Amino acid sequence: MSKLDKTDLKLIAELENDSRQTASQIAKKLGTSQQVVSYRISSLQERKVIGGFYTVIDFSKLGYTSYRTMIRLSSITEGKLNEITTYLTKHPNILWLVECGGRYDLIINFLAKNVHQYSKMFKEFQNKFPNQIQNYDILTTIEGNYFGRDYFTSKTRKLASSSKFGSELSSTKRDETDLEILNQISENAKMNSVEIAEKINVSPNTVISKIKNMKKSGIIQGFKPLIHLEETPFSSYKATVKLQNITEKKEKEMIEYLHPNAHILGIIKLIGAWGLEIEFEVETKEQMLELTRDFRDKFESIIKEFEVIPLFHEYKYNFFPRDLLD
Repeated sequence: MSKLDKTDLKLIAELENDSRQTASQIAKKLGTSQQVVSYRISSLQERKVIGGFYTVIDFSKLGYTSYRTMIRLSSITEGKLNEITTYLTKHPNILWLVECGGRYDLIINFLAKNVHQYSKMFKEFQNKFPNQIQNYDILTTIEGNYFGRDYFTSKTRKLASSSKFGSELSSTKRDETDLEILNQISENAKMNSVEIAEKINVSPNTVISKIKNMKKSGIIQGFKPLIHLEETPFSSYKATVKLQNITEKKEKEMIEYLHPNAHILGIIKLIGAWGLEIEFEVETKEQMLELTRDFRDKFESIIKEFEVIPLFHEYKYNFFPRDLLD
């Protein structure tokens, strides 16, 4: 486990705000040198605190829906788990893959154009590992709000802005160059415009203009670092919630209650066994208990079931469905 000092935390906070910032831009904000920022980022990567940099893409604007698949495994060995995670990591339509605790062992987000495509992908996975999939729940993402890790530098969240994804499906105009750019930066958000231009055979100005337009249209929601919290003093959790007697007013009240808490990373609305997910990160179990109990007590009249799932290791985070390139 790596110890993070105040400079590390401020640096990660800036990367959370925009990972495509240059070292000199970040240095100016932190009141340090470009060399120090570059060294610190390299050190965080070497210590496995940062596993890379990804682009937050609103997949719904590409015509896709996320199907969160919660898997309970059986007859599992370290070798077989590695085989499963390798297969899923290489899958072109996997948005997110994380190992977890509780009633599930893996959480997998499949991106699909429709339920038939998802069904085909999931059946292929089942057929590949028939003896390991003991049980599963499938949740369809309606909408997600990602707030970021404000807790690194602040106790409360003051800004109302957030990254959104998975709202109403749309066919936002995009061309082959847009898709090629998204493919390049989806798992390498810090790749500069010159590198991207060389790889896809266009001019750097075209790349800059395209990224700017995709941010304006909402296809690109932001650029973030992939943080491996198991290498830090912090732990990650999901609280899954089954709601009852829910109204728009109560739903809004819930979100407004959660949003100012700097430890809340995101809120996801779902259809399936669970209706809501709250993703949060804390330093101690006491903080986890306080956060979850306060929420349950506040909204006990509309919470039917509530479960906390510890998240252990993120294998993949990629919002871009690569079958778009076929």
